Amino acid sequence: MQHLRRWVLLLPFVILLVTSLACGGFQVRVTPTPTLAPGQAPTAEPTRAAPPTSQPTPVPAQPVEATPTAGPTAAPVVRQARVLATGGLNVRESASSSAKQVGRLNNNALVTILEGPAQANNYDWYRVDNGAGVVGWVAAGPQNDPWLRLEEGAAVGPTATPVALKLVDRAIQVGDRVQVTTDSSQVLTVRSDPGRGANAVAKVPRGTLFTIKSGPVQQDDLTWWELDSDTVDGWAAEGDATNRWLTPVE
Repeated sequence: MQHLRRWVLLLPFVILLVTSLACGGFQVRVTPTPTLAPGQAPTAEPTRAAPPTSQPTPVPAQPVEATPTAGPTAAPVVRQARVLATGGLNVRESASSSAKQVGRLNNNALVTILEGPAQANNYDWYRVDNGAGVVGWVAAGPQNDPWLRLEEGAAVGPTATPVALKLVDRAIQVGDRVQVTTDSSQVLTVRSDPGRGANAVAKVPRGTLFTIKSGPVQQDDLTWWELDSDTVDGWAAEGDATNRWLTPVE
């Protein structure tokens, strides 16, 4: 009886074992996890790329228009005249013998004609500049005894032809009209006082005209002259041992 009871108790387990064997067993099926190689990042689930956003077509940058370099500037018209009046010539504010006197020109003074002629008091009048601060109108005088003579080749009026100034190879004197005669690639430094250590007040190109106001002064082995014009007043060296930077003109 005891053996029979044991078999009765084991019978359900036997039936279950037979059934599982018939069906392939109780083996649990596990989905294998792929093994990553060392350093390999897991592959993300592929995602659908977003459609490209419509971008405006880039407009090529417009080149900056180049500014044309100005052509060569015509040399300023230089018209000159010389005072012939023995006692000098009055300079007036306007073209009239009754106008206010603003200065006086000495005999043989060389002046630059700025304007004219204008007719007044039976004379031709010219507006002139002596290069030393005297600017105004002078009468040319009567034809049989002129007070003012236009230099040879000079002309007047808006269509005047430039007059080539004549350089004179002589020593500079106070009162002379001088021209800067440096090389075309060089400028002349005008300083506040004689000497290389003085402050520079201007750098002027070849051809600039000045009137000698005072000098000479010897400084730094150079000869210095005080120059004067409408726009520049200062000292400059006459030249060095081989080059002349200031030359008288007539």
